[in-house]
Amino acid sequence: MRIANLQTLPWYLRLIVFAAIAVLMYGAFWYVVIRDTRKETATLNADIQQLLVRNAQSQIASQRLNEFRAIYAARQEEYDELKALLPEQRELTMVLQGLQDRARTNRLVLRKFQPKEDIQQDNYGGKKIEVNVTSSFASLRAFFEQLAHYQRIVSITNFELKQLDKQSANQTVNSTFDLTAYYVSAEKLQKQNNPPPPGAK
Repeated sequence: MRIANLQTLPWYLRLIVFAAIAVLMYGAFWYVVIRDTRKETATLNADIQQLLVRNAQSQIASQRLNEFRAIYAARQEEYDELKALLPEQRELTMVLQGLQDRARTNRLVLRKFQPKEDIQQDNYGGKKIEVNVTSSFASLRAFFEQLAHYQRIVSITNFELKQLDKQSANQTVNSTFDLTAYYVSAEKLQKQNNPPPPGAK
């Protein structure tokens, strides 16, 4: 159809012709020119949805990780507190020295401080010491009160108390008892810190 023929047509028919041409041009542009762009956009949208899901999962994992870190920090603090109560075997000498110093501070005269057999349990051990002291009753009581509040775990067994025949102001009784200082050995501590993998014998 020529342009001259279009000009002879009524205005509404020309409008329809131009509209049809516009639709054809838009359709050609839509299907030919931006087809690849639409595919890339659809792929990007799919990738975005996957990333949003992963991001949500990562946020949940991050929250769980923070919770685990807080729990670990609390357990580590509890472990450090318990470790202070139950020293390692290598620290036992200092603990025993501290007990002797406490006895002397309370004016107990150490007649015997003799190590005996060790006590071995599944998770801990104990160094038993046979102790014989002379002192006043008040000094002996003060010593035991200090042991009750001692930072380390100790126990008193086989306690015997006798009144001295010859007494003085600072020495009225003789006491014999077994003092046990508990500890954890390096081997057991290593096993607790590095447990075997599941299924290992």
